[in-house]
Order: sequence, then C-alpha cells, then structure tokens
Amino acid sequence: MGVLDIYGFEIFEDNSFEQFIINYCNEKLQQIFIELTLKEEQEEYIREDIEWTHIDYFNNAIICDLIENNTNGILAMLDEECLRPGTVTDETFLEKLNQVCATHQHFESRMSKCSRFLNDTTLPHSCFRIQHYAGKVLYQVEGFVDKNNDLLYRDLSQAMWKAGHSLIKSLFPEGNPAKVNLKRPPTAGSQFKASVATLMRNLQTKNPNYIRCIKP
Repeated sequence: MGVLDIYGFEIFEDNSFEQFIINYCNEKLQQIFIELTLKEEQEEYIREDIEWTHIDYFNNAIICDLIENNTNGILAMLDEECLRPGTVTDETFLEKLNQVCATHQHFESRMSKCSRFLNDTTLPHSCFRIQHYAGKVLYQVEGFVDKNNDLLYRDLSQAMWKAGHSLIKSLFPEGNPAKVNLKRPPTAGSQFKASVATLMRNLQTKNPNYIRCIKP
C-alpha cells in the first residue's frame, strides 16, 4: 500500500504562481477522482443493471484544459512569453491571456476583450481570476514570469560549483560551466506539468481510495 499526501487547494489573500500550480495539481486530482470513482462506478451500475440514483457532478476537464492545453493553455502561454525575445514582463503575459482566454467561461480579467468585468472592482487590473472546481481564486500576475524561468536555481548551481569544497561541487554538477547545456532548460511550469502527468498515469493504473480533509 502506498500513501500519497498532496497539498490541498489553496486560496489565500495573495495568490501567485505557487498557488496556481498547486491548484492545477488539485484540479487534475479532482479530474481523476471523477473518472475513477464517479464516472466508472455509474457506468458499472448501468452494465450490471443495478438500480441506482443518478448523481450529477461537474466535470472539471474544461478547467484543466484552460491551464494545460499545449496550444492556448495558460502554462503554454507563460512558457511562450518566457522564451520570446525582447522585453517580456508579467504585464505582457497578462495581455496575452486577456486576448486568448477572454471568452473562456472560467477565466476572468478586468482588462480582457470581454467587457463583462470592466467595472468589477473586486478584480484588480494586474490580476486574473479562475473559477476552479473548489471556488474562484484571484491570482496576482506579478512574479509569474520570473518564477517560471526559475533563474535562481540555475544561478545557485553555478555559485555552488565555484565553492572550494569537493562535496558541494559534487552536489551541483549542473553548475559546471564546461558542461553547460546550450539548450534552454525547461521552465518550472513545464517541469511541474510533466510531473503531474506522470503522477496521473501512475494513479490510473491503481485502485485508489481517498481521504479528504476538511478544514474547520
């Protein structure tokens, strides 16, 4: 038996990139819960001709697609901005979201082409809001680009490699300038997305049971 302890859904007064990817992971866990627990159970009842009461549930696939779609998902557009030459800021990233996601029913932004939030004073100009399965979360766009680039870790690796202690050098081989890969390293968002995809594939081969914690 294996136990997987995952951080729960996060809604703070100030929400940034960290809360965004944590909540993305929770959306994916909710999606697999729907697939393995609700949808498959109901399909089995139908196959076995068992009397049951139909349960309506919200399929959050539309929210997962908003975040992870390889073409116009939020993570893909964030990576695109990080890789784009020229001046790239959190504001240019938000502008891109406002153009591409303006009509999405689970995306809200004061400055999007969709004018329904133009006078929404609860939605600051430098933020966007997502209607998650667990509720609406307001994300401050400041820091998204830098955190996704994850430049601090690369700089730290190079600094540790320059240390005189052999053990420290061995712990950070990627900091060796002679072994620098000219290919741009993956972003924090793309690494997290890949890790979540691996986790989902693993869970789909198991028969999971769930313990949901409720905060009083």
